[in-house]
Amino acid sequence: MPSTIHADRKPTGLDIGRIGLLGVGALLLWQLRGIALLGFTSVLIAVTLRAISDPLARRTKTPSWLALTAVIFVTILFLAGALAMFGWRVADQYDEILAKALRGWADVAALVNSHTIGRNILHWMQGARIDGSSAILSPALGSVLGSVGQGVAYTAIVIASGIFLAIDPQRHLHGVLLVVPAASKPTVETYLSRSAEILHKWLVSRLIVMIAIGVLSSLGLWALGIQGAFTLGLIGGLLTFIPLVGALMAAVPAILVAFAQSPLLAIYVGLMYWAVHFVEGTFITPYVQDAEVDLPPVLTMYSTVIFAALFGASGIFLASPLALLVIVAVQVFYLKTPPAPSASLKPKSEAVRWL
Repeated sequence: MPSTIHADRKPTGLDIGRIGLLGVGALLLWQLRGIALLGFTSVLIAVTLRAISDPLARRTKTPSWLALTAVIFVTILFLAGALAMFGWRVADQYDEILAKALRGWADVAALVNSHTIGRNILHWMQGARIDGSSAILSPALGSVLGSVGQGVAYTAIVIASGIFLAIDPQRHLHGVLLVVPAASKPTVETYLSRSAEILHKWLVSRLIVMIAIGVLSSLGLWALGIQGAFTLGLIGGLLTFIPLVGALMAAVPAILVAFAQSPLLAIYVGLMYWAVHFVEGTFITPYVQDAEVDLPPVLTMYSTVIFAALFGASGIFLASPLALLVIVAVQVFYLKTPPAPSASLKPKSEAVRWL
């Protein structure tokens, strides 16, 4: 009987008002999705800092705030030292790499246009003109460089916000829970806790893989005699933050640079990148990545497309962690999956226990 009464109850003005507020909130969140993505990036920075400082505090028996301060200080010193030692080299190599990549792209365009099949493919792709792409690419790069000031400001805000979140995560968590209805607070708190745990695992595994790819790529390019091997390897390591898609994005500029020197060398570079990612996928990633954050390749690709459509280029870089948050939301709010045992947080080996 109570369920029947509940089913027959007509919506009240309060119910309609709540629905209206939810709609307005959803519309406002959509309009501010870029800012929301910056906030999510700050959360990733905070999780990364805590992922390093918390184990350090436990092992050294020091207060959490002291370990976090040490991690932030050492990170700033490391970045400043790396910039001082290698910044000029990266800048010089960047100009050289860009020039060689444009020459390689022009050579590829000329090769494609020299064959009937290639020209037919270009016409089939709605009149795409690869031969003019180098002329189009330069203004685009100029536009990107023109927004560097805005990017620096956003970066400073994101980093500062991430540090404050890392310093006192419980205070900010409490602030979020204040606007949640009392009946839903346990579920939301479970979601936030599991999301932090999943992001922690994913970021640790990505960090290890990025370092491995950067080192192996740099060594491989250096062995093949590619100019700018250090910068290209650094780019490869950073782009590995994007699973699957990042590997292709990292290989393209290196292959174009090699093509400007020799088409055969470009083939060798492509094979080298395949070998590096074979080693990464076969030996490194399975060793350091928890099964809970191992996204299927198809889901990874489609999540990249979806979040790129929603958020633009930033969605490509953050597609995997955003997909993990969506999966956790489905598990907690829809499937009501119980939390994973805490034993899953234990490291798989002595080599990564410090993380």
